Amino acid sequence: MTRTVIFIVFFLIVPCYLVSQEATTYKGSVVDALTQEVIPFATIAVYNANQELVDGTSTNNQGQFEFTTDKLFTYFEVTFIGYKTEIIQYTALDNPVNLLFNLRTIVSDLDEVVIQAERTTTQLKIDRKIINLGTDIQQSGTNALEAFDQIPDIQTDLGTGSISLRGNDNVRILINGKPSALNAVELLEQIPSSTIKSVEIITSPSAKYQADGLTGVINIILKSNTNKGTNLSLNSSFGTKRYGYGVTGNHNFSKVNLSFTGSQSGREMDSKQTINRVFNNGDTQNIFTPYDFNGLTRKLAGGVDYFINDNNELSVGLDYTDDYHSFYNTSQYFDVTNRDDFTYTRNAEHSHTTYVFNANYRKKFEKENHFLELDFNLNDNKNEYPVSDFEDRVFIFDQEINENNKIHALSLDYSLPITQTLQFEVGGSFNSSDIQNQRYIRLDTTDETLDTFKYSEELFGIYGLTKFTLKKIDWQLGLRYEYFTSNSTNTLNSEITDLRFSNLFPSIHAAYKFNQNNTFSIGYSRRISRPNLHHVNPFQLGNPFFRFEGNSRLEPESSDNLEISYHKNKKSFNWSATTFYRYRKNIILWVNDIEDNNIQVISFQNKGINHSFGIESTMQIKLLNSWNTQFTGNYYFTKTEDNDIVTWDELYSSNLQLKNTFKITKSISTDITYRHTPKRQNPFNFIEPRHRIDWGVRAKFLQNKFTANLRVIDVLDNNLMKRTTRTRDFEQRTIWKFQSQTLGFLCSLNYVLSKNKNKTRNRKKRKYRHNDGNN
Repeated sequence: MTRTVIFIVFFLIVPCYLVSQEATTYKGSVVDALTQEVIPFATIAVYNANQELVDGTSTNNQGQFEFTTDKLFTYFEVTFIGYKTEIIQYTALDNPVNLLFNLRTIVSDLDEVVIQAERTTTQLKIDRKIINLGTDIQQSGTNALEAFDQIPDIQTDLGTGSISLRGNDNVRILINGKPSALNAVELLEQIPSSTIKSVEIITSPSAKYQADGLTGVINIILKSNTNKGTNLSLNSSFGTKRYGYGVTGNHNFSKVNLSFTGSQSGREMDSKQTINRVFNNGDTQNIFTPYDFNGLTRKLAGGVDYFINDNNELSVGLDYTDDYHSFYNTSQYFDVTNRDDFTYTRNAEHSHTTYVFNANYRKKFEKENHFLELDFNLNDNKNEYPVSDFEDRVFIFDQEINENNKIHALSLDYSLPITQTLQFEVGGSFNSSDIQNQRYIRLDTTDETLDTFKYSEELFGIYGLTKFTLKKIDWQLGLRYEYFTSNSTNTLNSEITDLRFSNLFPSIHAAYKFNQNNTFSIGYSRRISRPNLHHVNPFQLGNPFFRFEGNSRLEPESSDNLEISYHKNKKSFNWSATTFYRYRKNIILWVNDIEDNNIQVISFQNKGINHSFGIESTMQIKLLNSWNTQFTGNYYFTKTEDNDIVTWDELYSSNLQLKNTFKITKSISTDITYRHTPKRQNPFNFIEPRHRIDWGVRAKFLQNKFTANLRVIDVLDNNLMKRTTRTRDFEQRTIWKFQSQTLGFLCSLNYVLSKNKNKTRNRKKRKYRHNDGNN
């Protein structure tokens, strides 16, 4: 332990002696004069006595700037949209390497005009990519899962409900940096896309993040209602077997901001699968299974932000979600060896009730980005999964699984800027999860049975991070330590587990800016996937033809990730390219086995090593003032070693997307998107190519206060999924026709009911994001 402490201290202090400054360098930052929040991408121009432009630059993501010049000049001119132009004379400078320019907002008595970003934009930071959701037509009136389907960086399959990054589904999903007890798909289906401000895609997380998620983290940042005065937004949507409506608003006093949101959405979906299965012993089993889904989600949320004074801020929020959905399918079994044809019916329901409480306190000091922040989050989640099964209308069994899950998360962060180019951050977190899982079964010929599976986790983590600039290279170095324990008790077989793991996770990121238009970056991180409830829990829904089996003997899977990126940014042309290598060992693999009577058993095993490579590229071109086009492509390849279980040891996947946006008039725009998914291969499945075309149109009225959208997903309605599954026990052919084509219509209204011209609290720029590395 002593050696570890010495290493951390050395790791954080050494960079102090590496930072150097040049005499002709001007450094500083641009902030809002009222709130003191940083202003990214502000323009700093330098003029001589003849009012001629001689040099200049712009602020970075953190509102900081730096430039070197040997030219004589007399004043700075600092500008940004929505702010008054500020003139600063050279003679007024105290310290050229510690400049602070304050901009004041433009005050107007004109009627309120609602301005929203027209397009989703991408912002690259040293350790992540931020997708700032605009008012994209294809994302209007959707839930988060459907909105992700329009982001090529995230591989989303609406048919199977899977989420993956870089060809792998071991991804950690966070909401405002906080974990959820729900699985990824059910969580994303609860969130309206209209409430999302941005999505952080973190494929090479720094040491500030918890180490879960082998391929990275997807952090969804929700909008906060903190506009001045009293504001109200209404929206409603309807479409193919769906509807939704909601209201959001806030009232901002001089020191207190009250916010609220409420929504309800309903959605139905149908799909049809044809399955042809041949076992190695020659037996056959063919199934036609239509599938009906009916869901209803209600959400309520409220929050209070208290601006105690200029240096102390307190926020408290409470969210409530009631998510209910039912499933019904009657499967036709035919050509089953040694059996007559028969019908198998399942009636199932899922009920999820979630309460989330969050309290956040932040203490700011005199220096910019110097703060202490404490955050507490409680996620209380209750789930019920009742099912009833029938064969040829004859009752077989009732089964109900009840799962109660409480997650506590407590975190502390401290950020200390030493100079404009050197900053330290340290912090710690404690997470605990307590789950009680009960399974009730009533068979037609036996007594009722009730079994209990109890599971708990605790995770303690500390980290240190330093950011500094050395010879035009921005560095971020971090080290994280985590201690993890989990315990489980299974009354079914009296099995008890007690797992303990202790790990170090280093991270290194560097970015070199050739000029304002060209940036090169490289990053390394180490991640882990420890055995969790999903892997060890034996009480998961099955039927007489397949079942889950928990594996309490699993060991952690780890990955080392290296990525290299280049970004070119010009006025009408943007291009980015990223390549990566990922080394995974002790793979936790989904395994299918066959028992007597051809019953399929699904479990997890540690097996093998994976070497993964990939490339991602995005190009945005403004062809005309009214025409924007974006082309995105990616390709991922994995080579599996030391694994005799998998069918295919060479795995690959790719995606291509072409998006064109046209502004027909000042208030009418349209979007046409083409997506092609070439053939994919994973350890046990081969999926044939697919493609689709999406179209949408938007019109704005009443000075942009009222918006109407129409969108059609999969215009040609031909997005079939054809999959071949091959294991050592059977081969299966699946044709899946899911409800791919959907039509949706959305109306939204944003209005300012009253204005507050007094000093109002503008919520801190850095919403606490659970050790996320963002200030």
